[in-house]
Amino acid sequence: LRVNPKIFNDVLDQISDHPIFSSGGSQNCQLPIPIQLAICLNYVGHYGNAISPEYVAQWAGVSVGAVINCTNHVMVAILDQHDTFIQFTGLDSEDVAHAQVYTKNHSCPKWCNGILAADGSAFRLFAKPTMHGETFFDRKSNYSLNCQASIYIY
Repeated sequence: LRVNPKIFNDVLDQISDHPIFSSGGSQNCQLPIPIQLAICLNYVGHYGNAISPEYVAQWAGVSVGAVINCTNHVMVAILDQHDTFIQFTGLDSEDVAHAQVYTKNHSCPKWCNGILAADGSAFRLFAKPTMHGETFFDRKSNYSLNCQASIYIY
């Protein structure tokens, strides 16, 4: 598990009081919250062939079902904190002004009033495009186009 211990502890402090970690009077006890967080971080911190619930279960010495449950519990606790941690900077802030100047000077000037850009999902193509076809080949061995959404203020 590769995470700074201070960051691990900060995340742990934020999620530890969430009711999803209480057994609710059940006889079945859950794993300690730090263990659940470590399992979740290991699982979501990898992709592709490098990770599977079976691999994480072997790494952590728990069942595959426990890996899934731990991941679900931690994700519910983190997502419930969404409004605490995800906030847009005020449009009149100094950060927004710096970002607008940087965007105008270093990229497309039309984008300087944008407040959000998010990379989205890949849209699979039916077949390889005839022009520059290999440039559409993605890491999942599909021909696809990526979508990007932007929000502008005028």
